[in-house]
Amino acid sequence: MFTNTKFTIGEMARMHRIPESTLRYYDEKGIFHPSIVDPKTQYRYYTVDQFFMLDMIKFLRHLGISLKQIKQYMDERSPAKTLDILTQQKKLMEQKQQEIELMIAKMDHNIRVMNQAMTGTKNTVEFKRIPKRMITSVAVEADATDEMMEYYIHSLQNNAHLHDMSLFVGAIGVTVSKEDFLQGNYRAYKYLYINVNPMSSLIENHQVIEEGLFACAYHHGRYEQTKETYEILLLEIEAHNYEVIGDSIEAGIVDLSMTSNPEAYISEIQIPVRKR
Repeated sequence: MFTNTKFTIGEMARMHRIPESTLRYYDEKGIFHPSIVDPKTQYRYYTVDQFFMLDMIKFLRHLGISLKQIKQYMDERSPAKTLDILTQQKKLMEQKQQEIELMIAKMDHNIRVMNQAMTGTKNTVEFKRIPKRMITSVAVEADATDEMMEYYIHSLQNNAHLHDMSLFVGAIGVTVSKEDFLQGNYRAYKYLYINVNPMSSLIENHQVIEEGLFACAYHHGRYEQTKETYEILLLEIEAHNYEVIGDSIEAGIVDLSMTSNPEAYISEIQIPVRKR
């Protein structure tokens, strides 16, 4: 049982496990004042009946509510006001929860894809079905430089409002037309694309890479040195009695954003195929 009926700022801070400076700031901003002022000493004291109010302020701050909103609440508090502020904050927290869940899904995806790419055997071909992908893309000019490719990526992100969203590993890639890579023109990029599957409902004019069977192999090293990987892919496609039915896809996995060494780059080359 309390023997004190009034408490100094230091005592109040220790009891509620908050810094004295926070209580002084709340006082300065008119959010939470000591309720007693000693007429002789001018010392200011808090009282027991203020404990609940301070607990409420701490709770609202924990919910992420601004001090401006808290002050307004303290000045105008009522059961209806309490219900309103909690309902609004619940909606914001549910939205934040969705964002966190998306970020966790991205991290899980990125970890899985990078582990597979970094531990996979170089130039080993795998035939696998890949689900439908939603993309936004831009045509690539002939002999585009690295600077131009960066510009293309920036433009796509800007047009699709993706600047504030981290992308999945493997989300950015290029395509090479069937005719070009079959003739050995492996650097004749046709389109640069960004996979926008999680955000496709928010993006107008997105395109589709249909679900299908792909011959896939990881390419380790510089992008301009994919010749060997393509040749191995084409040999395996022939050996397994498949035929090429479309443009190839080169999905970037380890790129300039992760390493300054081009020899450490990893991309997955995917060629759509079907049985003859």
